[in-house]
Amino acid sequence: MTAATAFFRELAASRIGALVDIGGVLALKAGAVVLALTLFTLAAWVLGAHDFGTFSMLFSAAGLVSVFATSGQQVLLMRSWNEYAAQEDLPRLKGALMFAAAGYAGAALIGSVLFYAVLSAIVPAVLAVAVTLYMALYGLQLVTMHLVRTAIGIGVGDGIGNTLTLAPPILYLLFCHLTGSGGDLATLFVMFSAGTGAAVAIHLGAIALKIRRLFPGLAGTVPRFDLAAWPMRSLKLWISNGLEASNQYVDVLIVGLLMTPSVAGAYFIITRLANMFAVAADGMYMFSSRHIPALYYRAEFERLELLLDSIAKATFALIAAGIVVVVFGGHWMLLIFSEAYVSYHAVLILLCIGTAAVAAAGPSAPVLMLTGHESRSLMITVATLSMRVIGFFVLIPLFQVTGAVAATAFSFVFMAIALRHSAKRLTGIDGSIARLVFGRGARQAAPESAGRGSGERA
Repeated sequence: MTAATAFFRELAASRIGALVDIGGVLALKAGAVVLALTLFTLAAWVLGAHDFGTFSMLFSAAGLVSVFATSGQQVLLMRSWNEYAAQEDLPRLKGALMFAAAGYAGAALIGSVLFYAVLSAIVPAVLAVAVTLYMALYGLQLVTMHLVRTAIGIGVGDGIGNTLTLAPPILYLLFCHLTGSGGDLATLFVMFSAGTGAAVAIHLGAIALKIRRLFPGLAGTVPRFDLAAWPMRSLKLWISNGLEASNQYVDVLIVGLLMTPSVAGAYFIITRLANMFAVAADGMYMFSSRHIPALYYRAEFERLELLLDSIAKATFALIAAGIVVVVFGGHWMLLIFSEAYVSYHAVLILLCIGTAAVAAAGPSAPVLMLTGHESRSLMITVATLSMRVIGFFVLIPLFQVTGAVAATAFSFVFMAIALRHSAKRLTGIDGSIARLVFGRGARQAAPESAGRGSGERA
């Protein structure tokens, strides 16, 4: 067998392996979506329209603040692990781990104090404490989950994280539903905290074992801190991830403020159903964030292209199936939650156009963030969020929920186009489904760091 034949056979095997891995990731993500929809369905049944609207606003606020509390360390850790592990640079790897721990601790403390101060002026103190505790633990889980995902695997990271976070509140709401007792919001958020705390403990134990096995000398290594680059890089990632999270959570808060908690609850359900396309987007993000940095920094571009081909094909199939489900089955999906939500079927289809566009962009956002172009990702996120918020304040008074959905859908389409264009122009990597029509495009515009792992100079 010639060397060329062996190489191409290995590439074919890599493509098959990638498709199998993608299928596993999508199954894992689909399971998480099922758990989340089960949770929200039970919450809508048990809490009633007003309290469910209040829950949706508190849940969204906690999710938004928790991402800001990470201070960008979850993405910095993924990048640092791949970058310094490839170089076997143990001093900087240890320094990055310590820097991330200190960064999260400081940001979480400040965020918790401010978050509780605001909540306690709005809701009872017991509920404010419960929501704040969940916020802090969820932020820590985001950090540990990203590190475990890239260092160990998606099953241990996201699988355990999502399942344990949602299982206790689901069991609590199921008990309330079966016994006919009214659900208590403070108890519900305590259940969230219990599951999230358990997931964090497992993540920390798993990563400690992994480090001990791969880098037995790390404990005795003197850490080296790249303070010329890490703080600014963290700041960019912090702002970018925080604003990206705003795209998921801030709309529910604004709708609740401009209208009523009950309408916010309806909008919350619409967005969660539309996020079935996030099974494709989030699944591809989980998969690509584990594999793209390693291939990129090792300069294995042919393998990277094959990986992106597989991602694009899987994403296209999911988008097509999702559109069919929403158009023909959206009515019944809304009916599961409440008969009052059925009238929003057309609005749901409109929102799905936007979420499908984001999914079609594929891993364009992580490509930018994990290859040293986090500034461009940040600019796109800021523009998208600004467009969306302005649209809310202009369109909601005129068209109510339809106006909110129109603003969201348009901003998502803009974001998808901008991410795909920027990723292709700056890195030469087209991660969107457009590569299935137009081909792979330009060769990778790899920085000098590719293959050595230095990355962007902040």
